[in-house]
Amino acid sequence: MVAGQIMSEAVARAMLVLLLFTAPAVVAQGDVTGEWEASYATPLGPQELKIYLMQEGPRISGHTTSEYGESQVRGTINGRDIQLTFSATDGGKAIEIRVTAKVDGDSMKGTAKLGDAGEGAFTAERTSS
Repeated sequence: MVAGQIMSEAVARAMLVLLLFTAPAVVAQGDVTGEWEASYATPLGPQELKIYLMQEGPRISGHTTSEYGESQVRGTINGRDIQLTFSATDGGKAIEIRVTAKVDGDSMKGTAKLGDAGEGAFTAERTSS
C-alpha cells in the first residue's frame, strides 16, 4: 500500500506541475474580438483600414473596410501570436495580405506580407470591443 501511495503522490505532483506550466499560456491569450484601426506599409505609402474581428477559441473571423471596399478576414491566435489573412486591391486586382503580429492588450504590431509585392510594418489599435 505504501508504494501505491507514493505513486499516487508522484502522479498528483506531476499533474500540478503540468497545470502550473500550462495555465499562464491559457491566461496570456486574450480575446481580440472587436473593432481595430489598422495600418500597414505598402510601396505606395501606408494603407489604413478598419478590421472587425470575432474570436472563437483559436479561430478568428471578420472583415475589413477601407476606401477600396470590404474583405473577409480569417486567422488564428496562439497566445500573443496572431495571423490574419485578407484581400486588398492593388491597381484593380486583388492581392492577399498575410499579417503576422503580436497582440499586446489593445494593440498589435507585426508584419504584413503583400502578396508578391513585398512586406511592410503592420500596426493596429482596438477602438471598441
